[in-house]
Formats: sequence, C-alpha cells, structure tokens
Amino acid sequence: MKSFLLSLVTMLCGICGASVQAGQNFMVQLNGFDKFDLAVATVRSMDQDADILKKENELIDGHVVPLKAGRARIVLNNVPEHFVLTVSLYLNGSRYELIPSWYANNADSIIIKDKGSKQRFDSLVVSGRGEELYALQYALDQIVRGHSATRRYPLSADYFTSKFGREFQLDNVVDKNIEIGKLVERSSVGPAAKQWILAKMFYKIYAQFFLNPLAVTFIKDDSQRTKDIEEVFNRFKSLYKAAIRPTPFCLTDEYIEFYLKYLKLEAIFEKADKVDHNVRQIIRDFEGQAREHMGYAYLVESFYKISEPDRLRVMEWLLSITKSSERIDKLAGMRTIAAGMPFPDFELTDLQGKKWRKEDFQGKVVFFDFYYTGCGNCALYFKNKVSNAEDYFHDNADLVFVSISIDKDLKVWRKSIESKAYNSASSLKLYTDGLGSKHPLIVQLRVNAYPFPILMGKTGLIETSDSKKLGSGYSSSEALIKTIEKALAK
Repeated sequence: MKSFLLSLVTMLCGICGASVQAGQNFMVQLNGFDKFDLAVATVRSMDQDADILKKENELIDGHVVPLKAGRARIVLNNVPEHFVLTVSLYLNGSRYELIPSWYANNADSIIIKDKGSKQRFDSLVVSGRGEELYALQYALDQIVRGHSATRRYPLSADYFTSKFGREFQLDNVVDKNIEIGKLVERSSVGPAAKQWILAKMFYKIYAQFFLNPLAVTFIKDDSQRTKDIEEVFNRFKSLYKAAIRPTPFCLTDEYIEFYLKYLKLEAIFEKADKVDHNVRQIIRDFEGQAREHMGYAYLVESFYKISEPDRLRVMEWLLSITKSSERIDKLAGMRTIAAGMPFPDFELTDLQGKKWRKEDFQGKVVFFDFYYTGCGNCALYFKNKVSNAEDYFHDNADLVFVSISIDKDLKVWRKSIESKAYNSASSLKLYTDGLGSKHPLIVQLRVNAYPFPILMGKTGLIETSDSKKLGSGYSSSEALIKTIEKALAK
C-alpha cells in the first residue's frame, strides 16, 4: 500500500551529519576492472557541502591510484568517523562513476569485485568489513540505474494519477521510493546511515524519474500539455513542500541536481525571466558557501543553455560572492570562451588521416557541430536545422561546415558517417582521435551536452555559442542562417 513515505523524507530534511573526529584509515580494494587505468577516490565530511568544482578537480585533489591488471588498493588516511565516499574510474582520460556517493564508516574495509559487468557496473560484488552498508547502497544504485526491477504498489492516495500522470507512468517514481525505503528499513545499518541514504535516494529518484521527465515532455505551443504538466508539478509541490527547500541542510550532489531541475520547471510556470528567477531563488534559499556552490552548479549546468549576455551576468554575480581562488580561476577560464574571444587551438583528424588545425581555416567562417553516434537530438538537429543551412549556403566558399564526432571507437564514427544521419557529404568530418569528451578542444569549450554548435569568425574569434542563435532546441534554421550571414558580412 502506498503509505505516505513523505513523512519520512520530511523528517530527513533537517539532517546535516556532524563532523566527527578523524583518526582511522579506510580501505577500498578493487578487483576485476581490467578496462580502466586509474581509480580516484574522494572524501567529504558529513557536515560539508557538496561542490561541483571538487568533482571537476578530482584528478588534482583526489586520491589517485593506478589500476594494474584490473586491481587497485586505495587507502584513505585519517578520515572522519562517517563520511561521503566517491570512487571514479578512468580510461584514457574519460571518467566513469563507480561509487556516486556512499555513506561510509572509517572503521570499514571493503572489496569491490567486477564479475563481468555489461553496462554501468551492473555485476559487482561487495564484501569485507562493514559490507552490508555498501552492498545496500550498491543495490539501491542498481534500482536507479534500471538494473533491478521494482514492484508496483496498489494506490491508496492520489499521487500522480491524472490522465497525464498515468500516460507517462509518473506514479512509478513513488514505487521506486517505497521499494528503496523498504530495503533500507529492513537492513541493520545504523540509524544515521539510514536517514542519510533515504534522503539522498529521494532526491536522486525524483530528479531523474519525475522532474526530468516532466521537463522534457513539453510540446511547443501546446497549452493543454503545459496545463497538464503544471497540474502534476503543483501536486508534487503540495506533497513534498518540506523536502524542496529543507533547512538546515548540507548540500549533496543529489540535492543539487534535484534543486536545479526543480528551478527550471518553477521558472517556466511563473513565466519569469529564467536567469533572473533562478539567481533570485538561489540567493533566497542559500547563504554563504552553500549559495556559492549552488550558484556555480547552476552556471555549469546551464552554461550553453542560456544566452551569452546571461551567461556573463551569472559569472559576474558569482565573482562578486565567491571566496575560492580555484573558483575564481575557473570563472576566468569560462570568460575566455565568450563571443569575441579567440577560438581555442586544436588538432583533429579527418577520414583520410589528415590533421586539421585552427590556422587551416584562416579567413573562413566555420560552423562546428559536435555530436556522438546514437544521439537522437544530434540527428534531429542536423536533419531539421544544419542541413537547411548547408543547402542555403551551398555555393559560399567563405563558409565551412565541420562535423566533429566524440565517438571513442573509430569504426563507430565511420559507420555514423555512412548512415548520413549526423552530417552531409559536403561537410568536413573530423574525429577526436578516441579521446572523446576528454579531447583538449572539448575540455576547453566546456562541452557537456550534445548536439553542441559553435561558430568561429573569419579572424579566428568565437562568433557565438548561443544555442538559440544557432538554431538549437525550439529555435529555427532561419535563426542559424541569419547568424551565419552576420558573420560572413563582417
């Protein structure tokens, strides 16, 4: 029966675990991870806010250990009695999250063995001292990743059972919440760990399986669909009001994701300027370091989704409140990829193995379109926007269309070209030499979503990376054509 697990989540909202005296060593042994070359572990105390910047810098600040024959032994010295553990694996610079964020005790020592995972670490075995705590968290991660089925519970309350809610099976998120709650409550882990895990999983589940699906089901100019989504969103707000902006509360990675998705929907229904609304809400809901951390997370998440003037506005606000020299350096780096700044130098390979560099395009306007094989939105962007622009400018010698794949497998890239789904015969097709998202150009441009278009002017300066001006999303191919025409006229 779907009882109100909300009361449990509400109880958890004020939790901010106390930082306990450090003194012991925690050990993680990895076995069977032959495909990877590095393991990186990070530690965050229970009373410390999560920070996206720390994740970006984990190869610098984290505990880095090479994997040899798929094995590694990570010893974390003098950790707090209870802490948040993350472990990432790397292959050729690409990051794979093994432990997203687990509650850990410093007296424990665990072994994680991969017994032939096919996708996203779906076949791990956790053993060692304190193993129940970690095996439980792995089982919960499997539910979120879709590797473990959850049962359906009979309805006893009106959750998301409107016609729209049933159509998109939004009530399934309640089933996942109940299933996870039952698993946690049946375990014999300590009460503090149970509370922290339940709160974390609530935010993770509702961000991924409720707020995100709502955000992507909008249909342009469909007022009935918008009304249906708003009805479900308001139902959610009424049920979980205390969990949306809990105080006091330490930021977790899961809550940051949840809060930013919630803000996105809230701004739509309040018909407010999205950037003004979101910054205003962050200022209202957080203070001190938490405000700085959430503001930075918002900038990173929305970097190429908002206009260039708005992006600069958010950066100026963050610079006015930030205390971290690392963050100031990051923000300064972000400013270098604004319109009018030099396009980064690069080296990319074409189908014949020729190396192409920035200087090869001197005097040309260059439209870059980044994609990966299997990206449905990338295929749609090419079909509905880029191909129209290519047809319009087909005889213009001052313009080059460049399609860049971040596929790691050369064969996959070649097959994507043969499919003609992502680029045309007339475009220049380049490859990131198997580095994928870790290629220096991708890193310098801070590309984290695809398709990613950007326009370089004749003098090698960035013309624009504004997605609306480049025809992305609801914007039209006419917007892209107009933007290119302006660049050609300079």
